[in-house]
Amino acid sequence: MKTKDKTLISQAEWIGALGEPTRLSILSLLTRGEHTVSNIATALKVEIVNVSHHLKLLKQAGLVSSVKDGRMMIYSLVGAKVTGGTLELTHPSRVWVTLPLS
Repeated sequence: MKTKDKTLISQAEWIGALGEPTRLSILSLLTRGEHTVSNIATALKVEIVNVSHHLKLLKQAGLVSSVKDGRMMIYSLVGAKVTGGTLELTHPSRVWVTLPLS
C-alpha cells in the first residue's frame, strides 16, 4: 500500500472517530482536563462499558491518550487546542477539525 493511501486511511479513521455523539461528548469533557473512565461515565451518565468502548476507538484514532495510575487509566486529548468556545483537533498529517464547545 502506498504511503499516500495509508495517510488517507488514517485521516478517514480519525475523522470517522469524531462522528458519534458520545465520542464528541467525551472529547468535550476532556477539554476540561484528564479523566478516568468512571469519571467520564458518571459525568455523561453513560455505562462504563460504553465509555470504555468509545475511548478505545478514540485512542486507536489517536484523538486521546492514556496513562496508567495504579489500577486506573487516565485519559487526555491528543493534538487538541481549546480557544474560546471551540475545540481544535489536529491529525498528525495536519488535517484539522474545529468543534464548538457547549
